Amino acid sequence: MRIAVVEDEVILAMALSLMLEDWGHQVVGTADSETGAFALVDAERPDAVLMDIRLGRRESGLHAARMIRARSDVPIVFCTAYADSPQARAEVAGISNTHLVDKPVDEDQLEWLLRTINERRRKIGASPFASKPALQTASNDL
Repeated sequence: MRIAVVEDEVILAMALSLMLEDWGHQVVGTADSETGAFALVDAERPDAVLMDIRLGRRESGLHAARMIRARSDVPIVFCTAYADSPQARAEVAGISNTHLVDKPVDEDQLEWLLRTINERRRKIGASPFASKPALQTASNDL
């Protein structure tokens, strides 16, 4: 699977990338901000996004996910130390096609989740970036 990693901690982003590649996935890029996440996902069109909920002091993976969701239904897996927070759970639940994994990351849980997402993607066979039909020019011919 082609996966984008959105994590503001460089060491953790590298560790996640290496782990994903060891499992046979292709990391299409990393980003550490909301705008970086949106640009990465828009340009690379990954099969899934692995994202931290908190990106630095002022940015939010939740906001980035909402921006991404406006253009795509790509599965987003949030990795966060705040998974037990009722507020975090409610906010993640409010964004379609998202999943939540605790930090530190339980490798078995994450690998199982990514395998499940990949199987679902293969069954559906459609890209989460399928283009919306273009609007047709109105005609005055009756």
